Order: sequence, then C-alpha cells, then structure tokens
Amino acid sequence: MITSNQEERFIFIGGAPRSGTTLLQNMLDCHPDICGGPEFLHLPDILRLKQKMYKSIKAEYIDLFCTYEDVDRMIRNMISDFLLPLADKQDCKYLSEKTPENIMFFEDLIQLFPEAHYIHIVRDPRAVISSMIQVRKRALDKGVVPPYYTSNLAVSLEYLKRNLAAGFEVSKKYPEKILTVTYEELVRKPEEQTKRICEFLGIEWTEAMLYPERFSHLGEKAITTKSDEIWYDKKSYYRPPEAKDVDKWKKNLSPIQQILVTREFRKYEELSSLGYDFSNKHLSRVQRKSLSIILDIRVILNRISTSLRVHTKRLIRLSRIRSKLYFLSDY
Repeated sequence: MITSNQEERFIFIGGAPRSGTTLLQNMLDCHPDICGGPEFLHLPDILRLKQKMYKSIKAEYIDLFCTYEDVDRMIRNMISDFLLPLADKQDCKYLSEKTPENIMFFEDLIQLFPEAHYIHIVRDPRAVISSMIQVRKRALDKGVVPPYYTSNLAVSLEYLKRNLAAGFEVSKKYPEKILTVTYEELVRKPEEQTKRICEFLGIEWTEAMLYPERFSHLGEKAITTKSDEIWYDKKSYYRPPEAKDVDKWKKNLSPIQQILVTREFRKYEELSSLGYDFSNKHLSRVQRKSLSIILDIRVILNRISTSLRVHTKRLIRLSRIRSKLYFLSDY
C-alpha cells in the first residue's frame, strides 16, 4: 500500500497541449532530486477506468466485487507501480509526469494522491492556437494523421476552452494543492519562476534548472519516432527558456484569426488576472474595427444559413408528406 511519503514523490503537470509542459518538465528534470521522463500517456485512460468503475458500483452492477475504496486502492497502486520505479532507477526522490491531458483529471488525482504536487501551466491562447495550427501542418506534410483537436480552428478553440476551464476550476477548489505557472513568465523570468516552483515543492533550488538545453532528458526518446516529430525536433526539444518567441503568434496567426481567438477568451477573468491582454493593441484601430464588423456580418450570415437549412428540411418533409397524401387520395 502506498504511503503519504510515497504520495509526496509525485509531481503531476497538466495544461492544454502546446502550453509549455515539455519545457517545464525539462527544467524540473535538471534538478538532481527530480526525474522527468517522457509522457506516460495513459494516466487519463486509467482515471477514466476509475470513473467508469465508480458508475458501475453506484448502479450496483459490480458492488459485490469491489467498493469505491477498493477501486481507489487498486488504481493508486497501479499508478505508483507504473511510475515510481523510473524515479528509483534514476536515484531520484520525485517523479514528474507531464501528459498535458492530466489537467482534465487533476481532481481524480488529488483524491487518489492528496499529498502529491500539482502544477497547472497556462499559455496565451493565441500562442497555443498558433502552435496547434503548426502541428497540423507538420503532420499533414509528414503524412501523419493530425491530432483531432487541431482539425480546425473551432475544434481547437473548444478543446482549449475545456482544458483551461478544467484547470481553473480545480485550482479554485484546491488552491493550496495546485501551483499555476504561465509559460510567458517561465521564459521571461526563469530563475524567479523555478525558485517559486521549488518553494512549492519544498526542495532547494538549483541553478541547473535554468539550462535544460545542457542536459540530456529521458523524454527525448519520444521525439525520435515519425509520429512524434510533428511535436518537436531535437533542436526545439532542447531549446532554452528564452522569451524571444513569446509573441511569435502575432506573425503566424492572421489578423482575423487573432480577433476570433480574442473574442473567445477576452472575458476569462482567470486569464486577465494572470496578465494576459486581449485588447490586440498591436493591430491598428482600423484593422480591429473592420475585422470586428466582418466577423459580426459572418455571424449573422451563419445564423441566416442555419435558419434556411432548418426551414428547407421542414419544407422537404412537408413536401414528402403531401406527396404521400396525394398518392393515398388516388385510392
């Protein structure tokens, strides 16, 4: 059975894909007490199993086999048995697991490992969307099926909103257990932010965390396969925490894409409190005004189009009914 001392060995990182989980993991991995391996990937699957078993117990389908406590114990031991041996092999006290989708399951993880450490990393939504678009392009260029959440802008926005909502919600519920870190602050002020992280973890800070590019990382193995080259190449994987590309999205996203993303997130108080500015001041006043008008017109046209499709379907159904009535009237 896992003890509270063992629970403390876990560092769970979560956030939307392309938010900086890899950079944060590599910086943590430079600490002599922390093992930051490749993404385990299957924590969400294991936690979905936990949720399904809970539902089956509640419905009294499997309650003769196990209780909620039994499920928790077995899932907890399964996760520990999968993850902690890697830290032991590396002679490290802590194991950092950074599958981005973890953020959707932080509450389940907290229930299983209340003494573990949780870090939510957040990045400017415009930068995240821009990076998702680039991932899709690289995937298509390599003949690889792109991740489903990069299929189009609307899907990417919805997926990002779900990730952010989950992270902010659980952070409000467990403020003492979750540390929120922004990608922008991490690359602009790496020493300040890594010291803040170490304080949260209760460990001594080391300067090595500022230079992840100088050390080899176990996670590198994940970028050697063709399917994973869509995420990183070796050069970008080993990049240092530099702020020079923070605003790269301003060049990669078209002005209309920037406005669309801004409209989705400008009312997020949590993002504003973290310092994100969605005023799009880098665009001219004329650009902002004209693009807003274009988008408003597009919304109206979409509504008209939807309404016409609905009415068309109704007319088709009425026409079919009328045809049947005419056919019956012949008898």
